[in-house]
Amino acid sequence: MSTTTLRLDSPLRQRILDLAQATGQSAHSFMVDALTQKTEEAEWTLALQREAAQRDADMQATQLGLDWHDVRAWALARAAKKPARAPVRKSLERIKAARA
Repeated sequence: MSTTTLRLDSPLRQRILDLAQATGQSAHSFMVDALTQKTEEAEWTLALQREAAQRDADMQATQLGLDWHDVRAWALARAAKKPARAPVRKSLERIKAARA
């Protein structure tokens, strides 16, 4: 395991010390846990952004997508535990025309 030095201002350092003590952790353990959590969150966010970009590229290439109103109705029905047919992909031109 390597060592990294963090320069913390006094108020933040004190907050960390107080929270670590209150949770029964060392300040080191508290900071490692916080960095682990933040790293996992950033990785998840980046993966989500990549997936969204890929889906957008696919939609632009195929010119097929889901109408928001159809998706919303499906999701609300599912949330209410009612039978619901999944929305069907339509041409983007058709979706735009339906909303005009």
